[in-house]
Amino acid sequence: MPNNKFRVVIPPNADGFLILIGDIIKQEDSLAPNGMLTPAELQKLKDLRTDAGKANEEQKKLAKQAEDKTKVRDLAFGRTKGQNVSTPDTCEYFVTKVRDKALSDNKTNPKAIGAWGFVVDDSPKVKKKPKM
Repeated sequence: MPNNKFRVVIPPNADGFLILIGDIIKQEDSLAPNGMLTPAELQKLKDLRTDAGKANEEQKKLAKQAEDKTKVRDLAFGRTKGQNVSTPDTCEYFVTKVRDKALSDNKTNPKAIGAWGFVVDDSPKVKKKPKM
């Protein structure tokens, strides 16, 4: 009895999918004009693969740049591993310093620090419901 339970895997990631497309194009070129695709469809697939390949390479470069810029940003914020509000010369350090001084100067009216852009929430904390 033949095993008719099988899967044909199409790679979900871009690099694997581009490889598969390249293999299909190679096979279709070798079978032309008797392939699965018409010459017009094959040409369209080639054009699409070229566009997708260029976009994929550009995406990789931009992802690396984004990762690098995120590290620079987080370092300036003071939010990288090992940093905290006490790390001098970071945004977290200066922001908390302003907050603390402004609160100290406005003990009777903490909402006054809203002038610096802080949001002061004096509503009661909502208790979390216990998980069942």
